[in-house]
Amino acid sequence: MIFVTRPTPEGEQLTQLLNQANLPAQHLPFFKILPGHDLQNLQEQLNKLHPNDMVLVVSPQVAYIINNYLPKLTLPTDIRYFAIGKKSAQLFNQLTTATVNYPAQENSEGLLAKIQQQSVQNHTILILCGNTGRQLLAQTLTNQKANVKSIECYYREPINYPTNILSSNIAKQIIIITSLEHLNQLERYSSSQHKQLTQLLVTSQRIFNAAKQYQWQKVLLVNGANNQNLLNVVELHYS
Repeated sequence: MIFVTRPTPEGEQLTQLLNQANLPAQHLPFFKILPGHDLQNLQEQLNKLHPNDMVLVVSPQVAYIINNYLPKLTLPTDIRYFAIGKKSAQLFNQLTTATVNYPAQENSEGLLAKIQQQSVQNHTILILCGNTGRQLLAQTLTNQKANVKSIECYYREPINYPTNILSSNIAKQIIIITSLEHLNQLERYSSSQHKQLTQLLVTSQRIFNAAKQYQWQKVLLVNGANNQNLLNVVELHYS
């Protein structure tokens, strides 16, 4: 069984793609996505930006939340927009006429490399994010003399399952992990046997390193969290 831990709707969409490819998959989201505490102040923060300041979109959830809860949000067109990956960029492009750039390597490291091709010093950078994660972006850009503000657009609320939810057919399991928060939550449901036998698919070097620190033995690093890319990897290696 392939367990997809990413939240709705990406998790459901990936599960459907896997099932359509005759690969047994189950959506097992570890978090609900709720409106974040800073969402109500987002328009005010956007209004304070100057030309060539930046907005960073760190997940598709940002666009979903804005679309659902701030449908009248006005986005400035004279600033620079970047997204963590293609899907995030496509969704955010539906909210603005400005170009939303994204890196070929769809993770924090790739986004930083893309941004660092331009000057960030003394510019304000809004990171539109969840309540946890992406500290690497904020820390690195702050070190480069940018004025960084993390805006909590969404909030991850853990979903609780029985502790034995993953206890069947451990040797045949594949678990897809797309964030450090998901990996940390996986610790609640995994055993030492899991860490010896179960295959993890992870989408960044940081998640890979953390999984190894948690002593997972079978970890495959996938280049980015794009659903089609994840499907291709699963089909190539495990069909």
